[in-house]
Amino acid sequence: MKIGIVGRPQVGKTTVFNTLAHSNAEIGGYTSRGQINLSTANVPDDRLKPLAEISGSEKTTPATIDYVDVAGVTKSDVEQAELDSGMLAELRTVDALAHVVRLFEDASVPHVDGSVDAERDIESVSLEFTLADLQIVENRLDRLRKQFQNQKLPEQQNEIRVLETCQETLEKGEPLRGLNLAANEEKLIRGYGFLTQKPLLIVCNISEAQLDAADEILEHFTKYEAEPRTAVIVLAAQLELELSQLDETDTEIFMAEMGLQASALERFIQTSYQLLELLTFFTTGPVETRAWTLQEGQTAVDAAGRIHTDFANAFIRSETLSWDDLVACGSYPEARSKGLLRAEGKTYQVQEGDVLLILANPTH
Repeated sequence: MKIGIVGRPQVGKTTVFNTLAHSNAEIGGYTSRGQINLSTANVPDDRLKPLAEISGSEKTTPATIDYVDVAGVTKSDVEQAELDSGMLAELRTVDALAHVVRLFEDASVPHVDGSVDAERDIESVSLEFTLADLQIVENRLDRLRKQFQNQKLPEQQNEIRVLETCQETLEKGEPLRGLNLAANEEKLIRGYGFLTQKPLLIVCNISEAQLDAADEILEHFTKYEAEPRTAVIVLAAQLELELSQLDETDTEIFMAEMGLQASALERFIQTSYQLLELLTFFTTGPVETRAWTLQEGQTAVDAAGRIHTDFANAFIRSETLSWDDLVACGSYPEARSKGLLRAEGKTYQVQEGDVLLILANPTH
């Protein structure tokens, strides 16, 4: 999973990035064009350790998330409709966007527009991404119409029809994530990486002093969740950054004192998985216990392919059980004796927390 962190300058984007990625990218004056921060973070998962203990695994490997932090979108970008091409190219490769909006007041870090207005910033960045997508759509339509004006090739005609629908949507100022496209239609435009088609996580960045009002702030901004594939979370990025730099014992004490139930990383990941409709499955053995990410609704063959393409091609079946059943039993033989270990075929839809043992034909 790859998530792009976007927003206006001086809203705390890079502080959020540093918190999530346990990084130390430069903050403050970080607004220069072309500057992109990249990092990969492990997904915390308490289920790995007990599974590894059962298998006597030499190592554990968590799932990972790639984070991309790009320069802030300025007012002139919106007025002139020109975002840095390198930034756009990078964002088009991500699976989802996390839009950091500022709700904290800090005289030492003035807002670029002179005042803090989160809803204005949300609309501003949304407009910029809408214009960027519209430009791609119009350019592609021009090329297709010129290239196939005297031909009636079905695939190109279908692409033109879908792009015209996208154009109408964008011209109304609406994001493409709201379009209800059929699978074959979505496939036709998947390669463009439209920014407004990507799932959107709005991250409301508050100060420590605003923590008591966090629930009220979240309630105010949940109106954006009425839009398709959009979610909202509230966090105090600077406070969470300090939290991420503590050891485990100090972290627990600090979170208890601040009344935090989960870290920003945990809440961010949980919401991101829900937004992208992802799940986690496991493989475990003497060498390694590993967490893998899969799309909800995908099958055991898809899971086999995540592990290795050869496993998907030579798939026979998977031996499957839930991680908590395996932990409760303490071993595979015990789980098998209790009838909890199931043989599943190619069409089995993997469930959250499944532990899979893939059986494949070695001569395939």
